[in-house]
Amino acid sequence: MQAHSEYQTGRDWEQLRALVRWAQQFRVVQGAVAAAKTAFAMALLGVASPMPAVIVGLISFAVYTANDLADLEEDAINTPDHSSFVADHPAVVAGLAVGTFALGAAIAWWGGGPITLAVACVPLGASLLYSLPVTLGGRRLKDVFGANTVLVALAWALTVTGVPLAFGGLSVGPVAIAVCLFFYLRSFISVEVFNVRDVTGDAATGVDTIPVVLGVPRTRQLLALFEGCSLALLVTLMTVPTVALAALGALPVLGYSLGLTWFLGETGRMDAFCLAKDAEYLLLGLVALALI
Repeated sequence: MQAHSEYQTGRDWEQLRALVRWAQQFRVVQGAVAAAKTAFAMALLGVASPMPAVIVGLISFAVYTANDLADLEEDAINTPDHSSFVADHPAVVAGLAVGTFALGAAIAWWGGGPITLAVACVPLGASLLYSLPVTLGGRRLKDVFGANTVLVALAWALTVTGVPLAFGGLSVGPVAIAVCLFFYLRSFISVEVFNVRDVTGDAATGVDTIPVVLGVPRTRQLLALFEGCSLALLVTLMTVPTVALAALGALPVLGYSLGLTWFLGETGRMDAFCLAKDAEYLLLGLVALALI
């Protein structure tokens, strides 16, 4: 009886892991992460409505789903199971991306007007610049060292911060600038963690990411520096009475993130490592929920 129970528990865990892996590969996790980021930004900015988080979550899911169509060559090496599905069902993937983006855009227009919609579309514009050959040499910005990460991190920092501001009709002030910079640093770190996972495919297809050019050990040192900068920003925000509690609640999450960064590249299970990295933002989302 005990052996059967242990067997059933093992099966349940395997099914849960498969479900989480599916959610990560098919961009459900990316949508949830973006929504959680936005929820924490809302807690810092004093925006109570849940709609900005819904908007950014939908837009994120749509953009990353569409990006899968542009990254088939690299993904065939890095995530072959997912890449094969995208290659076999391009119309389904494209339809899902367009439909989800249209829903997010409609909610942005209906709830916040044209400014909210414009800010929500920033990741789409960045994705087009990222994936199309727009440089003088005909290269994609994705293939240009440094430009790829800067573009992605800046786009998501502006969106995560700007959609709540526009939706709430708030002006840009020192706190908003600090929040945007905080999420720029966090997004930069996350992008490069995923680039470590994808280093083999990127190197094979000529994509010059930071891990490809500098190597994983130096990338880890650079990201640790960025972790320290974002921690300093969070401590600075703690001096502002209106956001002190949210900033304080995020401190353990940044400690968790720094611990992960310290071991970047030390495991062969980078999919699980990236999922653990994504969990950082889900924890920030829980901090935001606790303050509502």
